[in-house]
Amino acid sequence: MIAFAGAIAAVLGLNIVANETGANSEGFVVTAILLGFGLAPFVGDSLERHIPVSMWRRVSFSRVASRRWGVELFNAVLTRIGWNGMILAMRREESAKREGANPLRPVRASAAGHVWGLLLHICSAGWCAAADGLFAATVLLVVGVVGHLYPVLLQLRVLTDARGR
Repeated sequence: MIAFAGAIAAVLGLNIVANETGANSEGFVVTAILLGFGLAPFVGDSLERHIPVSMWRRVSFSRVASRRWGVELFNAVLTRIGWNGMILAMRREESAKREGANPLRPVRASAAGHVWGLLLHICSAGWCAAADGLFAATVLLVVGVVGHLYPVLLQLRVLTDARGR
């Protein structure tokens, strides 16, 4: 339900901004980026609850593919800037509160949220392109790939590694 409400809120918000400033404006791009990153954690948590665990078992991402796509480098950058440490500490703290919780649930929720954010970026980029905002569309796609696609691929890599243990 939260995923649906988040999608409706994002579309309505983007519609308001597009009507006021134009879909090819900086305001539209900033709004789409903020909505994509701001709502993704809430939407991801909601989506993860509705996706069967068996579906997650079917998806995998090999170490070789991970290297080819640059996901290992992306992970190294996140580790270097301290992002991974912060996320792991947050997950440890949360799992201590919830005994018996599946430790992979936050990973799946993160992947689902980032997929939602990527789809929002792609749709927003299409909206920009339709309004002759090719630069704005390019910015949205680049931010979507770096900010959402690579995190999804990284989460899939983590899930694949966890199944192999």
